[in-house]
Formats: sequence, structure tokens, C-alpha cells
Amino acid sequence: MLIEYIVLLLLGIAAGAAAGLLPGLHVNNIGAVAMPLMAGLGIDPLSFAIFLTAMATSQGFLNFIPAIFLGAPDESTVLSVLPTHRMLLSGRGKEAVKLTGKASLYGVFLSLLFLPAAFVIVPLAYSAARVAVVPILTFAISFLILRERKVEKILFASAAFFISGYLGWTCLNIKSLSTSQIFLPMFSGLFGLSSLLAGMAAKTKSYPQDDDCELQISDKGLWRGSLMGAIGAILVGLLPAMSPSQIGIFFQELSALKERAQERLEELHVRRFIAMVASLNTADALFSIFAVYLMGNPRSGVSVIMQDLFGSLNIEILAVLCLVMLVSGLISYKIHMFIGEHFAGAAGRMDFRKLSAGAFAFVIVLVFATTGLFGLLIAAVSTAVGLVPALTGVSRTHCMGCLLMPTLLFFTGAG
Repeated sequence: MLIEYIVLLLLGIAAGAAAGLLPGLHVNNIGAVAMPLMAGLGIDPLSFAIFLTAMATSQGFLNFIPAIFLGAPDESTVLSVLPTHRMLLSGRGKEAVKLTGKASLYGVFLSLLFLPAAFVIVPLAYSAARVAVVPILTFAISFLILRERKVEKILFASAAFFISGYLGWTCLNIKSLSTSQIFLPMFSGLFGLSSLLAGMAAKTKSYPQDDDCELQISDKGLWRGSLMGAIGAILVGLLPAMSPSQIGIFFQELSALKERAQERLEELHVRRFIAMVASLNTADALFSIFAVYLMGNPRSGVSVIMQDLFGSLNIEILAVLCLVMLVSGLISYKIHMFIGEHFAGAAGRMDFRKLSAGAFAFVIVLVFATTGLFGLLIAAVSTAVGLVPALTGVSRTHCMGCLLMPTLLFFTGAG
């Protein structure tokens, strides 16, 4: 039995790495496809849960590689794209890899450290948050739009939010595809294909990199950013439809106020911000699995499968999954560093326009294989919507209106 657990843990890490590296592929989709195979292969629920947990942990690390080198994020890493991709363009790709890898690992450590306190705090806070969800979401939406500051950008941000919101509301009410099937073409278009199109249109084919990959941030700054990310992950679990990128924006603004007051260097602030997003990403992946136990409400596709497997998680299962997260995090960190540093080393010779085109073709084939022509239509419309922020210079996180607006309509009884 122990051998089976180890094999499935390693397979989960490999599947999560593939999901992280290939834009458009997600652990939720892999889990949904793998679940029917479980019974046929005679895999018991705990073994499959180990596979899912390892896969979710691994993706939390590896999905920063396409965000750094292709500028092609998923919704959880969308906020990091500009600073990490900008580091690549300035020859600091290896540092971006090291920074996101370390902060992601710290996110695993801190989320496991916070778990005992979360058992007490989260159930109480979740009840309070549900009562106030409409004003909280309304404030969040307003804040995200108004932070653009300039009038024309506020108008463009509003347009991106409401257009993506209408897209999300329409897609989620489509009966011919399941919710998990809808998310693949919609998110691929909004956050993947639209970014890859920009990479294909870039004038520069390759970006020479500095051999020096030492972090230009202190250990204290790295831990501080990671700590903020781990705390932010708990907030993501408490607030329906809020993504890591949006919680990251709130923390960014709070931190920026302090940075401006202390006249700190902008570069240090950017690196701390990247650390926060990376930590938040992995911590959110872990807390979402425990959401079934903490709140009785699954917050991800993987946690939905966990609920189907066990109904509810007991302490013994949670202890096993915590160990799986720790081991998977340590191994995934090594994989992230190995692949990322090799990508950075090849960046001076690599044709990023061809690489973006290849990734674009892969996503199109994946969408067609899983959702057919209808899925391709959704992906095409979503890509057009995803280009709105890119063409107007506003944050791509406004496209998370695809989830925020339907959620707000649901809680107000209008949707």
C-alpha cells in the first residue's frame, strides 16, 4: 500500500507539472478526467486523494514558468505576469524563477503552519463573510476598478469587467457543457490565448539573460511577502469568486502606501509583491483542499472531487494530505528550479514568438478535444474579451468579472 501511495504521489507531481507548464491545462480538468478511471483501476479513495493533492501542489509551483517566459498566466498567476515577465525582458529571468520558487515553497510551509489556527478562525469568519458577501464584493469590484485612477482607464476597466461578467454569466448558464468544461475554454481565452497572441506579435524573438541569479531582496523581505500571501490565501477561501490575483491587488495597494511613505526603492517593492503572489498561489491551492473540512464548502474542482470521495475529511486524512503537501512542495520546488533555470539559460537562443505560437496551437487542440466546436467558439469570444485589457492598458484581473458578476447576481437573487 505504501508503494502505491508513493507512486501516486509522484504521478500527481508529474501531472501537476504538466498542468502548470502547458497553458490552458488545469488540475481541475485532469482530476475530472482521472476520477472515472479510479474505480476501473482499483485505486482506493485515499490513494486518489494523494494524487490530487500532489497534483494541486505541483501546479502551484510550475504555473509560474509560462507566466515568466510566455506572459501566459492562468487566473491565479495573472497578477504576476507583468513584473515577472518584465524581469525576463531585462535579463533577470533566473532571478524571477528563484524568487517565485522560494516564495511558493514558503507558502506551503506557512499555510501548513497556519492550519491549526484556521480550524478555529475560518468556520467563524466564513459565516460572517457569507452574511456580508454582497457589500464585500461590491466594495472589491469598485476598488479594483477605481484603482486605475485615470478616468479613461476607469472606463476601460469597467468595460472589461462588465463584458467579462456578461460572458461568464452567459457561459455558466449554458446547459450543453458542464461547469468544469466551460472553465477550460473561457479561462484559456481570457488569460492564456490573449497573452500568447501578444507574444506571437512581439518584435523581439529572444532575450539574453544575465548569469547572475542572486535574489535582489533580503530574506526578511522574502518572508514578509510570503507571509502576506499565506494570509491572503485564507481570505480567498472566505470570499466567493475572489481570486488570488484580486486579493493580491488589495495587499499590493496597502503595501504600496507604506512603501511610498518610507520612500523605499520600487524594485524591492516589486520583488516583495512577486513573493506575495507566489506564496498566495500555493497557499490557496492547499487551503482550497481543506475548505471541505473548514467550511463544508469546496472551493476548487479538486476539493469538489475530494468531497465526492469522502463526503467530509477527517483528521487522519487531513494529516496524510498535509504530509503529501510538504513532500510534494519540496520536490516541486526542485523541478521548478531545474526547468526554470534551463528555460532562462536558453532564453537568449529561444524564439519566443514560435514558442508562443506552439503553445497557442496546443491550447486550441486541447479546447477542441475536450469541448468541441462549441468550446472553440467560447474560447474565441473569451480571447477577444481578454484582449480588451491588453489593448487599453488596464489590469487583466478585471476579466475576473466572469466569476465575480455571476456570484454577485446569485447572492442578490438576480441571477
